[in-house]
Amino acid sequence: MPPLGSTISERLDELGRVLENLPHSLPEPKLEDSRFQFANYVPDPDDVDIFGTPDAAINHALEVVFGWEARSQGVLPIAERGKGVCSLVDALRAYQRHCKNPESDAILGKWIEDIWEGAKVAYSTADEPRAGHFYRCVGEGCDWFKAGHPQSKRLLRHSTRCRKLGSELRAKAIKWSASESLGAKVGKRKSKSDPHPAGTEQVSETPSASEIQAIHTLATISHNSTVALGREELRQRIDFRIMKLVCIRNIVPSVVDSKEWKDMWRDGNAKYQPTSSSTFINSHIPAEAAQIRTLQVELLKKLINLTLTYDGGTINRPQSVYTIHITTPDRRVYFIDGDECSKERHTAEYLEKLIFEIMSEIGIERFSGICSDNTGNTRKARELLAKSIPGLINMLDCCHHLHNTSKDITNLSDFKTMISNLRKIVKYFRKSPLAAALLTDARMEEGIARGLQSVGRTRFATFYWSAESLKSSLPVMRQLVSSGKISLKNATFDTALLQGGNMASMSFERDLFMYTTILTPIARSLKALESTDATAADVFVFWLGIVSTLDDLFQRPEFETGISQSLIKKVTTIINTRYKEIIDSTPTDVYFTAFFLHPKHSRSDILRKPVNPLANVIIIPSARARGKQKATGDKGDDSENAPIPRAYRRAKEYLKRQLQEEIVRNAHPLIKKLGVARAAEELRAQLMAYAHGQYPFDTPLEETESESGRPVLEWWQNLESHAHARVLAMLAIKLYSIAINSMADERTASNFTWFNSSLRNRQQVGTLVDMIQVRQWYLTKVQLQY
Repeated sequence: MPPLGSTISERLDELGRVLENLPHSLPEPKLEDSRFQFANYVPDPDDVDIFGTPDAAINHALEVVFGWEARSQGVLPIAERGKGVCSLVDALRAYQRHCKNPESDAILGKWIEDIWEGAKVAYSTADEPRAGHFYRCVGEGCDWFKAGHPQSKRLLRHSTRCRKLGSELRAKAIKWSASESLGAKVGKRKSKSDPHPAGTEQVSETPSASEIQAIHTLATISHNSTVALGREELRQRIDFRIMKLVCIRNIVPSVVDSKEWKDMWRDGNAKYQPTSSSTFINSHIPAEAAQIRTLQVELLKKLINLTLTYDGGTINRPQSVYTIHITTPDRRVYFIDGDECSKERHTAEYLEKLIFEIMSEIGIERFSGICSDNTGNTRKARELLAKSIPGLINMLDCCHHLHNTSKDITNLSDFKTMISNLRKIVKYFRKSPLAAALLTDARMEEGIARGLQSVGRTRFATFYWSAESLKSSLPVMRQLVSSGKISLKNATFDTALLQGGNMASMSFERDLFMYTTILTPIARSLKALESTDATAADVFVFWLGIVSTLDDLFQRPEFETGISQSLIKKVTTIINTRYKEIIDSTPTDVYFTAFFLHPKHSRSDILRKPVNPLANVIIIPSARARGKQKATGDKGDDSENAPIPRAYRRAKEYLKRQLQEEIVRNAHPLIKKLGVARAAEELRAQLMAYAHGQYPFDTPLEETESESGRPVLEWWQNLESHAHARVLAMLAIKLYSIAINSMADERTASNFTWFNSSLRNRQQVGTLVDMIQVRQWYLTKVQLQY
């Protein structure tokens, strides 16, 4: 029978497990002696040229290894075990990556079935008892199993990651694994290093002859035990340092198995016997990650106003992963989990369940914000969580949103030709060694520091930054071309673009100038908002800057900017749509309210008029609420007494909703102390006093004196216990504590890319998550210490 599994990836995973657990009676040659040389396999370029496609070249390589006769019989001989035969899966995964439709590819399916049958023959003909030992996960729906007798290290490695086990069993596995970590053991020894703890007394007496003899006997026994204990302690301390080196500096774990590594330790410290890479991968690193996660959870359980962010991605294996981070009010970020979900449908309901489980472990009431990009499943998951958890602020990631704004403008037909030429020109100068070297020398002579930047797949506003780099180097390029130093023989673009004095060149430069001028405020705002310290008020400030800058630009005459009225209309439509999406029609009004709660902005003139100058009409949600109040005869609207009624009304409406949700949550001590009616009355009085800048809100904001770099948050924290400010301060602290972007997930995704290079494509998500958790934890600790 063929391997189980509905997809090619699942079948390859199962085939890999079968090959990893072939009978021990089979010989296990060294990797270099194996007939199967497919580890980290990349098809031979010559074979690709001969056979036309990479998948055809891989098919040929497999046929050569097994032989035409064995292939035609349909039973492939599996006569060895070890890394060599396991590398067959590497070759099949390479075929899967290069194949256009792997799920329906008959050749790929046939290879999997034939190798599976060969493995079955190897099991059936092995000189071992048929009744072998196997063990599997008890989690409902989990298909993990291993051959042989249960090994605690393997069991713990799987159990700490398996969500099919249930939260209780998984928590026990994490706790057990954490207790066995090197960090925990080394830490215990450090705490016991003081032989005379404070408060103890040393008693000095003259021993008798019999006591002296007993002491000598005990000393001999103790010496032998101390030597053994000393060597074990030395091994653990060195292994701890090696583990940190491997994870923090992204060193391939298998380097510790190399002859050079062992020779180094033989000369450096002969008492240390190097630990194998399998011990690091299967035991030390997973245990340390479990210890770190335990410490993170303990720390987070003491805090409030936490923000959870999440994002999805894939690795080279290929496997899917969702990274989950938690940010504290002082902007410390913790990579709390990485969920391997290749066999799951990534629905909003699945994400909601995953995130809710993590939040529950720390305490639902401790979370104030949730943030992710705005794709369908991630957006809906945020909505479901915000609906079920009172007081949880639902935010789309402002950086992804600005990036999508720049993409909308980039995709306009007005820039299609310019973008195409931009990519071709940059690619030519990046790929041609001679052109690149000449351009670098010419730039240095002209004092142009920035080199050409290619269009990337992961960088936000990548076309803008590439266009900016080309714009600064364009005069130098033209000098090189006109002087004949660069011939542009193999260029795929119109060479007239890099020659002065022609319409094509001037048109290209005009479009490049228009594009960068329009996108500059967007790209630079995006770069600023990527900061971990960015607040909800900053989102509103930068969007004001974007619309104001573009409004000024579009007021200038066309002969000066080159921007036609039709292009202005298209860009204005995009900006207004995106502005409304994040500022006016967002699930919450957190950005405007946070801006209003900045002590320097509450009476700002910008709030006296519609804040988007590009929009013909702007509808403030609270205006509808005001109309409803008038219709019902509600006398509770005191907004006309505020310095800026429009802004006051809008902020008040949102703060009232937040207070209502905090009352429903009933977790904050202040809510429990005051009760519903008193809390509402205090908010009303305190908000009006704040709007007028009256006591106790008349203290000036001194941004330069802030020790944490978060002066507004500190300003409100100083008012947290004040009887005439405490309710408003509680809500303001919440708004200024939450993180407004999911850049932590983007940075971790960059770590995944760095760790999981094409030459290390057999790594699994679990291993990568463990290594990156260890890396980020110890890097953060070093930064905090210094």
